[in-house]
Amino acid sequence: MKTKKQILKGLKIVSLGVGSLCLLVASFLFFQGSFFNINQVVCLESERPCDTEVWLQINSFFLGKNLLFLSPAGAQEKIKKELTTIESVRLEKKWPGRLVVSLSKKNPLAVVEVKDGYLQVDHQGTILAILTQPTDLPLVVAPGLSLTANQAKIESAPLLTCLEGLYQLLFKNIAVRRAEVTDNQTLLLDLQSGPQVFFSLDREMKEQVDSLHLILERAKIEGKEMKTIDLRFTKPVVVYL
Repeated sequence: MKTKKQILKGLKIVSLGVGSLCLLVASFLFFQGSFFNINQVVCLESERPCDTEVWLQINSFFLGKNLLFLSPAGAQEKIKKELTTIESVRLEKKWPGRLVVSLSKKNPLAVVEVKDGYLQVDHQGTILAILTQPTDLPLVVAPGLSLTANQAKIESAPLLTCLEGLYQLLFKNIAVRRAEVTDNQTLLLDLQSGPQVFFSLDREMKEQVDSLHLILERAKIEGKEMKTIDLRFTKPVVVYL
């Protein structure tokens, strides 16, 4: 038979187990309760309050959700998926129920001319805005470009290659006024100041941009003016004035 001491020891162990279980359940219910629910969402864009439309969308994503169990990575992915113009997202949890969302928008690279207007796009072809007229950004013309309703991104391969070229030119401080995709192989650039430039859409863009930069720098040193630079071939063809 168990002694009284053994019985008391067993009861003590059972009591501790039950107490621990009750504590765990209470903690779970507390953290799952409304105390940590998000009751305020602050939306900032470049340290300023977001547009009302964006703020309402961000609120619909997170208001009322449990802040404790909110996954920053999952939240960032959701925002970027739903708001295609957003480049980066930073979340800051303010206990017990406040969330600060800091957004950074994608930078416009060019304006693409389409049948009924103009599209402001970034270097990846994401459509950032629909415009009624061009801006001071490079104007991209691509005959035969077609878009579907509610399309969020340019899908034309030649046009995407063109945008890649314009993006590379930014790093070389070569300003472009107009870019025309004349066919699937040729890109014609009108620089802000300087010659017309022919690029091949079938060749590495960075290689052609590096070559153009070298030719322009050399001509500047030598004081020569050029009419056209053709980079579609193995060796550049330069026509001087």
